[in-house]
Amino acid sequence: MDLTGTRVAILVEDLYQDQEVWYPYYRLIEAGAEVLVVGTNKKDYTSKYGYPITADATIDRLSPDQFDGVVIPGGYAPDLLRRYPAVVQFVKTMHQQGKVIAAICHGGWVLCSADVLRGRTATGFFAIKDDLINAGASYVDRDVVRDGNLITSRKPDDLPTFMKTFLEALAGPAIR
Repeated sequence: MDLTGTRVAILVEDLYQDQEVWYPYYRLIEAGAEVLVVGTNKKDYTSKYGYPITADATIDRLSPDQFDGVVIPGGYAPDLLRRYPAVVQFVKTMHQQGKVIAAICHGGWVLCSADVLRGRTATGFFAIKDDLINAGASYVDRDVVRDGNLITSRKPDDLPTFMKTFLEALAGPAIR
């Protein structure tokens, strides 16, 4: 799959889930996409297991117009990410523009805060099931769910199907 010319943001904050950042990062690069690691308010972040990552940019310096898709990894980072109005607005605008949004594990918390789940079907880590439902989603327990431009998964074990679905969505025709 050739994603040359495609630009994707991966949102990071401290306590991100290691595999849910690095697996998408390298799969996207392998497919030819340009990937930017996007943080909130600093340059360096530490994962749940202590692995560092350096952001290419902070969210306040970017526009959704610059991207074709976004990955929202899990861990505890999404609870920090959703505290930044610029992150919430970025995801909300990406959704309004029909761009591909992929959230895994606790990443669904950012979707809840961006108010993009009403009337949609989604999955996520079982601990945020009630949050997804209360945000208007129809929750299902599956490894991956694609509802239009939204792609959601539950946990690191789901990364192969999560990324296969995300890559197909990025390569496919415009959604919605």
